[in-house]
Amino acid sequence: MKILKSFDTKIDAEELLEATETYGEWNVILVKRHWVKLVLPLILVFISMMLLDFMLYVIYVHLFDDHKVLFRILAIFYVYTSISRSLYAILWIMTNIIWQVKAKKKYIDDISIAEFKQRTFEKFLKRTFITFAMHILVFVFNAIVPFLINESSWRNTAITIWALILDFVFILILNRVIFRIIDYEMNFDICTKDGLISYKQDGFFKTKTMNISKDAIRVIQHSKEWIKSALFQYGSINIYTDSEIDKKWNKSLELSCIPDPKRLAKKLNSMMEKSWENVNKAGA
Repeated sequence: MKILKSFDTKIDAEELLEATETYGEWNVILVKRHWVKLVLPLILVFISMMLLDFMLYVIYVHLFDDHKVLFRILAIFYVYTSISRSLYAILWIMTNIIWQVKAKKKYIDDISIAEFKQRTFEKFLKRTFITFAMHILVFVFNAIVPFLINESSWRNTAITIWALILDFVFILILNRVIFRIIDYEMNFDICTKDGLISYKQDGFFKTKTMNISKDAIRVIQHSKEWIKSALFQYGSINIYTDSEIDKKWNKSLELSCIPDPKRLAKKLNSMMEKSWENVNKAGA
């Protein structure tokens, strides 16, 4: 799934495949963030569903009490376009959390796994966009119908406005969830024996890339802070260069919220050391 040149859901799998073909399967890993970054989106989804339930209650009690058939029709559309959108998000989040918890290696070095995750993410986005478009139509319908079935009054107008505000807040919260999921899925790092490339997706229309070669890297450290990072096994990996060391170890690049950072730092150091050894042997 591609939107212009700045948003491509296949970029991680494609970059992993290209790096694997260049450096070999054992010299490339793809790193994504810890599942703890999905906790807030999961909470927001449940909040949005409660908000939507409250909005339907307001509509039923104050506007459609005498038009139960029409309310059921409206509720069915909302369940399909809105609640199904929330359920898609919950399913995707829980699937990714369970996968990472069960995985022995918290990074990806198998192209088939990367491609499978990319396909599920693409399906999730397509379903989300379709249900979002349908929700907007239902939103417009919800704004018009109350004035058609009831006599115009300040009370009906006020209740309709409040219902629309609740629905609009629901849309905003759920869209925030989607952007959080995009941030989690499309921000990643490709690590090879020749260095590291860090990708950052900023919304739909902006992509940032940082490339650090192995010649610039001198120290790779991992760190865990506070009880929560130690409890859930995530932390940061700090990468330093010669110039950074001379400046009292200012950070050159920090990979934050990394699952099992100790093992990953060990893997990166091992890859770099082998690469440096090969360079030294070739020079000798």
